[in-house]
Amino acid sequence: MKDRAATKADITAAVLLDEDTLLLFGATDEPLPADSLVLLDGTTEGRFVGGCWTDGQGERWFLGAIRVGGLAQMRPSRIEIVDATAKRLVLPRLSNVRTNPAHLVAALKEEQPGALSAALDFACTLLPATGGRGGEGASDRRLRLLAGLVQEASKPDGFAEVLGRFRDGGLMVQGWSHGLAGGEQAMLVETDDLRLHDAAAASFHRPDLPSEAAGLLAVLTGPVAPPDSIRRIHYRAADGWRHLAIFEHRKLLADGVAPAHARDMLGNLRDDGARRAVTAATAARYNGVETVSQLDAPVRIGLDMALRVPGAGLFVCGWLLDPARLVRAVTLKGPGLAVRLDGDWMRSARRDVSEAFAADPLIAGRLVPGSDSHGFTAFASEPAKGASELPMVAEFHLELAFDDGVAFLPLPCQPPTPDALRRMLGAVNPDSPSIDRIVAAHLGPMLRAAAGGVQSPAAILHPMGRTVKAPRVSVILPVTDGREDIDLNLARLSNDPDFADTEILVAAGAAAHERLAGMVRQAAAFYRLAVGFVAAPSATDPFEAVAAALPHARAERVLLLSPSVLPTEPGWLSALERAMRKPVAAGAAINTAMAPVMVSPTLLYEDHSIRFAGIVAVEGPDGAVTYERRFAGYPRDWLKEKDAAPVDAAAADCALLPRELLARALAAGGRYLGADHKGLDLCLRVRAAGGSCLWLPRVRLVALDEQPRDAHDPRWRRMSALVDQWSFAESWSAAIAA
Repeated sequence: MKDRAATKADITAAVLLDEDTLLLFGATDEPLPADSLVLLDGTTEGRFVGGCWTDGQGERWFLGAIRVGGLAQMRPSRIEIVDATAKRLVLPRLSNVRTNPAHLVAALKEEQPGALSAALDFACTLLPATGGRGGEGASDRRLRLLAGLVQEASKPDGFAEVLGRFRDGGLMVQGWSHGLAGGEQAMLVETDDLRLHDAAAASFHRPDLPSEAAGLLAVLTGPVAPPDSIRRIHYRAADGWRHLAIFEHRKLLADGVAPAHARDMLGNLRDDGARRAVTAATAARYNGVETVSQLDAPVRIGLDMALRVPGAGLFVCGWLLDPARLVRAVTLKGPGLAVRLDGDWMRSARRDVSEAFAADPLIAGRLVPGSDSHGFTAFASEPAKGASELPMVAEFHLELAFDDGVAFLPLPCQPPTPDALRRMLGAVNPDSPSIDRIVAAHLGPMLRAAAGGVQSPAAILHPMGRTVKAPRVSVILPVTDGREDIDLNLARLSNDPDFADTEILVAAGAAAHERLAGMVRQAAAFYRLAVGFVAAPSATDPFEAVAAALPHARAERVLLLSPSVLPTEPGWLSALERAMRKPVAAGAAINTAMAPVMVSPTLLYEDHSIRFAGIVAVEGPDGAVTYERRFAGYPRDWLKEKDAAPVDAAAADCALLPRELLARALAAGGRYLGADHKGLDLCLRVRAAGGSCLWLPRVRLVALDEQPRDAHDPRWRRMSALVDQWSFAESWSAAIAA
């Protein structure tokens, strides 16, 4: 058994900083380790970090943090700190844990005022290392603790007189102080809250200052708050924390001026080490200029595409030629964003790059024949919310880090137009081993965010043929596959008396052939049909075309009818209507409430094998749900059902349903790149809106198996299918059977 020592300690203050962190201040008779294992009730393991000091009376005090996942929900009766010799130091049971950090600050001020600066040092180590080294993501209580300690520990030391921002969000500060040390250090920028930033500072002679004071120039790593919102800048001097107040008549430099101003000041700086630190920090700031091509090193970079979806993230595609492996990191930066890309980007062969530099004297001798993996595709997610959320229009760049400096490549980002999104998907390798993570973490959220701002397709109605004052059913025939005519469809409908008092809306989408309208006009006149030609040039698939045509539908019931579906005999529409009105047995229960219904017939392939006989949800042994098409590909003789049967999803290629129900389902529809998942998604949203789905076994139509429009682009089809599978699973926690 490990040695266990009952430590004589007095816990003066215990404050819960967040769900996982408890801060302790008190006196102890034994030194506590700076970083060690902590046990709660002998089992739960976490970390203890902190420090001890001895006051003027020889009493030993400590300040430390216990970090254990889910600590806020625990009530430990025994806290043991394991030291380097494996001895367990037992702290007394905590009886009064607070959540207000002011309690700890007050206790320190009363019991150990000389330790306030050390306590502020320790509090800075508890900030998450994001946003430079700032408090982005820090809990409200951590920031309140920091603010309370700064208020008590930081003393005035000088003024900031000139402030300017770099393009990457960094900050230049010029002023004067008594005690600011030169070189690299950390600085706390106080606005409405406090953020910790890496900085480099150096002093210079100012004849207008007392001998013990000096001018200063500091460069802080961004993103730093806007200069006009800064109240004070705190730093650690030799004798404690000090701060620069903001001079009443301070000067705020215009955008783009800070780099030149800082460079002009470099020659005046004292202390070689501090001057080098400020010079390096200034050179590392982006100034809107491409500098990779100016390098004497064998490194070059090119950009093929940069696309940003505001609020979701950025996609970058290009090439990096680095045969000597000099680049240490590639980071995408912008206001509030710094994401390293080269850790998990996807590389690809770019022989064209190798050939383009084959005669370059700086690079040619370093290229290895056959080693052409210069291409890359990479993603950077934007912060979801908070102060770091990026503006709609922002400037981004790539930073290439070397052992002795950095170089930059501006990123002119394209907006997320449909064509740009398609090219982005085409640039991603669907065979990458990390493709599932890329879809879930980047592509899916980016495309969903891009689709969120898309408006419903606009449409114009052109009446053709005869007029029906009160149509019994509105038939929507979406055409988005480039076919020149639908004469056969209209001919078969005209031979069926069921369609004598219907209106037929031909919804012509983006790929509709220019001769389609003329053909529809001739057919409407020849067959004496009531036709409305709905021009919807922005509709890219049948479901968008249906959505564009629906506002022009006048009947209470709508028939969705794909041009690929051909009737084999008349009277089938009346059968669908009767099924909508008739109660249907569902197991032991009867649907007497008559919820709105979406009803579909059986669809057969041209060889009369089954294409659609209802879609049902199948739950696997692990509880996962998969939607399967019943009997798909089987001979039609397998169908034994005679009467209408409830199913989990109907066939959107041929379905009759109330117009109002269809409108609600389309309005709430999921966002998908292709049409493959939209039919099932529509049916599930019909059910979510209070409707039900029926399948009629004895009503049978032929559904032609036609080639998809994008069959010539297999990479696009594979990538869009992967993204749509993710979108469907996110919406319904289910999958679709292959």
